[in-house]
Amino acid sequence: MSDKVVDFNSKRDEARHKRKEQRMDNMKDRFEKAMPTEETDPKKKLLNIFKKKKPKKR
Repeated sequence: MSDKVVDFNSKRDEARHKRKEQRMDNMKDRFEKAMPTEETDPKKKLLNIFKKKKPKKR
């Protein structure tokens, strides 16, 4: 019986870390939906590459 040692703390830490990662992924998804950082339409992505920025007049 002494051969089998179970470390409960490591299992708890792994579970806690897994929950944190799931929450982070969920938060990233919600943030991406609220304020998209990338264009989802491939045509718009290409158009954004070739847009020329106009210099500001002073």
